Amino acid sequence: MNLWESLALVGTAATILGIFLTIYGVVNNKTLKYETKLTREAMAEESKLTREAMAEESKLTQKMIKETTEYLAKYLGNLIVADGNRTRLTMSK
Repeated sequence: MNLWESLALVGTAATILGIFLTIYGVVNNKTLKYETKLTREAMAEESKLTREAMAEESKLTQKMIKETTEYLAKYLGNLIVADGNRTRLTMSK
């Protein structure tokens, strides 16, 4: 095999390798774009679910605080009334 035949063989091999790498790059790029899209969608969905869960927890916490405050207000009101009644009984004796 002379020099020119060797160069032709190496050139052909390089061309085939270049075509293979180009096709591989195109396929890999499409795959990466698709996987990136799926990842973004999954993250957006998870973020949405997290926000919804946090909103629900916030509503439950606000409801619990409201109920506790109402209960304490009634309890303190009853204590004040009972103390007032004791004071009146003590004063009337």
